[in-house]
Amino acid sequence: MEGIKQLINAGSNIVQSAQLYLNQAFKEKQLSSAETNVLMFLYTNGDKVIQDEIVSGVDVSKPAISRTINSLERKGYIVRKPSPTDKRAKLICLTDKAWQEEEFIQSVYADFLKIAATGLPVDKVKEFAELLQRVSDNIDSYRRSEKKRL
Repeated sequence: MEGIKQLINAGSNIVQSAQLYLNQAFKEKQLSSAETNVLMFLYTNGDKVIQDEIVSGVDVSKPAISRTINSLERKGYIVRKPSPTDKRAKLICLTDKAWQEEEFIQSVYADFLKIAATGLPVDKVKEFAELLQRVSDNIDSYRRSEKKRL
């Protein structure tokens, strides 16, 4: 159990440190780490997706993604367009402004990953990522099963 406590503490510290680093790096662009996480999802997975796909992909709550999408829209990074297949749904689409910032945003994330992996063998980074994913999957599975029970 002590190892899991260490893992959770380290994971929490990594998340907080990443948010601080990203918030500082994107301050001049007036973007938050939450906003750039959504932009990174759209750059990586393609835009013209419904909001629920972003919720699943970024693994953040619907209300938090909704606030982030609203903010990105106000700032001119995304627009919502009607879905051709579902009249109730809106597609989230990147604007020219967002595409112009892609290289900068991606480079900040790449720099942070280099900092985080400094001095670590590539195979250990991969193993660590797999272990963290397993912990995350275990927690998600438990949460889903608890929702069903209630």
